[in-house]
Amino acid sequence: MPGNIIEIELHNFMTFDYLKCKPGPRLNLVIGPNGSGKSSLVCAIALGLCGEPQLLGRATCVAEFVKEGKESGHIKITLRGEHIGDHITIMRKINISRKSEWFLNGNIVSKKDVAETIQRFNIQVNNLTQFLPQDRVCEFAKLTPVQLLEETEKAVGDTQLPEQHRALIDKSRALKHVELSLEKNEGTLNQLKERNAELEKDVERVRQRDELRAKAKLMEKKLPWLKYDMKQAEYREAKEREKTAAKESEKANKLLNELKEPIKRRLFILSKRKQNDEKDALAEKWRKVSDRLIENADKRKGLLEKESQLEVELQGNYKEMDELRRHEETRQQKLRKARDELSAAELELESLNHYVPPTDEIVSVHLVIGYTIYIYLQLSICFFLKVQLRAVCFEFLYFF
Repeated sequence: MPGNIIEIELHNFMTFDYLKCKPGPRLNLVIGPNGSGKSSLVCAIALGLCGEPQLLGRATCVAEFVKEGKESGHIKITLRGEHIGDHITIMRKINISRKSEWFLNGNIVSKKDVAETIQRFNIQVNNLTQFLPQDRVCEFAKLTPVQLLEETEKAVGDTQLPEQHRALIDKSRALKHVELSLEKNEGTLNQLKERNAELEKDVERVRQRDELRAKAKLMEKKLPWLKYDMKQAEYREAKEREKTAAKESEKANKLLNELKEPIKRRLFILSKRKQNDEKDALAEKWRKVSDRLIENADKRKGLLEKESQLEVELQGNYKEMDELRRHEETRQQKLRKARDELSAAELELESLNHYVPPTDEIVSVHLVIGYTIYIYLQLSICFFLKVQLRAVCFEFLYFF
């Protein structure tokens, strides 16, 4: 297989003064007891194939790999070429002055030329999955699965594989970004749908409002005609009421004219009868009062006579003074009573001007007066209807 190690030669390298070995075509693992030089052989392979001292984890410069006490040393590695029988020899000379010389098939070349040759065979000594020094096993164990996958892809040999992997990672990130954008856009879309639904409600409300405005304008145009129809109907109703009221007024006037003369005669008769009755009542009252006055005068006269008699008896009989005093008190009481009765009679005489007419006559007069009031109210209603009709006609004319 191209790139296989055919032969390794070491001179004054680490623990070896001189070593020459020919590993098989499937060299994959170096095994040996402690101190047998396994690490020296692995270091020689790494440094001889353009590896840096740092990847070995032992030293920082190549001068430290020269055997102790020696000025210089070299590493020679022979690789299988691309064709059967072709060999490629790479030699690296190192010295304690930290300088390296590179030879390719015996010719002095630059490190870059050697690196290009090695790269052509996909030899990666800095890839832990392809070349693992003993001192870097712990570092290899710390690699993450992602790092192991990347290093393995590099070790497979297809140079496009890592690029494809990176492209896949970039596309995955882009896909994730697209998914996030899609999720965000879906949220925005839902919000816009909700907003659109709200706007549709607003549009519906605006449409309804426009319809209502149009109806309102139409009603405003119809309103004058409706008012005209209403006023015309009111005018016709008022006209009918006027006709009815005129008929009622005519009937009431006719009836009132028919009742005027009988009412006047009746009132005259009642007035005369009332005067005669009042005179008779006053005469009767005066007679009663006169009789009572005469009676009281007689009583007073008797009392005066009795008083004179008592005075004579008092002068004649002093012993009966107490009895006479009691009689005098009694007399005074009777005298006061008579005076009170006289005052009452006089007051009654003064109140004789109040006369209560007969009940039947009053009822008749009240009936006549009530009917007269009814006729008056009918006439008032007719007058009110005429006034209202005139107002409606005036408003109707003003409207046009």
